[in-house]
Amino acid sequence: MIRPVLFVDLPGIIYAIDRRARSRQNAFANFVCWLEPVEDYLTPSPILRNILPLNPTARTWICEDHWRILGFAQMRERPSRTAWDMSYLASMVQRGPLGSSEEEVLMALLEYTLEMAATHGILRIFAKVEDEVPELGLFQRSNFQRYARELTYVYRPGESNEQSEPPLPSLRRWNRHYAWGLHQLYRAVTPQRVQMAELLENSEEYARLHVGPQRLFSNGNENYICDVGVRLGAWLRLCRGQGTAPHRLFLTVHPEHIELAEPLLRFGIRRLQEHDVRPIYCIVREYDVAVITALRASGFEQTSIKDLLVRHMALLAVRPGTVPLLEQRAVYGLKGLGTVSSRQKNMRLLPKPTEQS
Repeated sequence: MIRPVLFVDLPGIIYAIDRRARSRQNAFANFVCWLEPVEDYLTPSPILRNILPLNPTARTWICEDHWRILGFAQMRERPSRTAWDMSYLASMVQRGPLGSSEEEVLMALLEYTLEMAATHGILRIFAKVEDEVPELGLFQRSNFQRYARELTYVYRPGESNEQSEPPLPSLRRWNRHYAWGLHQLYRAVTPQRVQMAELLENSEEYARLHVGPQRLFSNGNENYICDVGVRLGAWLRLCRGQGTAPHRLFLTVHPEHIELAEPLLRFGIRRLQEHDVRPIYCIVREYDVAVITALRASGFEQTSIKDLLVRHMALLAVRPGTVPLLEQRAVYGLKGLGTVSSRQKNMRLLPKPTEQS
């Protein structure tokens, strides 16, 4: 049986237990999707998390049998409220009854979340899965498509990789008026196939998703841009680590201003290490070659690769005559992402029946 749960921190608690168990050469759960601390950079500050421990944008479901948890899934809603991110998908190790495998539990949870997304009017579901794991087949059978890869780099502080920091005269603090320019920077860097998969056409939505709201309790997060006159040359986000969490750094550089990448990285390293000396993580996509080159030159090392998946949901049109068209004859069709293409069809609208008929 699959049912929702209100305590949305349950996946995070099980994830922490599993990581401790694995440090002792044991396994507690099999995580296919999980939210690393370095990825959860838009969560509220610790003060707000203590006041409001529940995340209203998260939905959690568990698969159970006679009060035994067999697996769970969690979705987080994006600011547009039309897309979900799969933050957790996992099965418990050797917890199921006879005849039920981990693959069956994961597939049941995946299909259930797709059904729930359709009932809530969600248009797209995104997921991150480690590259070349066997569970990728479950997503392929559910019509998920890979549109990019995401690389994680880590900087470990030491005397051997400290470098001088060149000046950045065009560096400015973030202002909400830069939202449009940031979206144009995204369009200049991102391949067309990725833009089609993500459909981030609204600049304000893109800024809320990546920059985050400018709250009173910013938790040490800083955003910078390099203004080169006619456009934004680069965007840098710094997130200071709290507790055992590492520092995080996010960088986007315009293809015509790749010389800004290394100076910005060195500036970010200095700013973060001034607060506390600890490792710095940076998540970058495979097509952002300029940033990857700058990361390697600045002492960052690659640690993991994840596949970015998307599932486009379809809305049913019950009455074809209610679909608005400018002409009586229309042609529709969409070339699918990846290797799947839909057939092109012709549709002719019939005249509306009269009241006598």
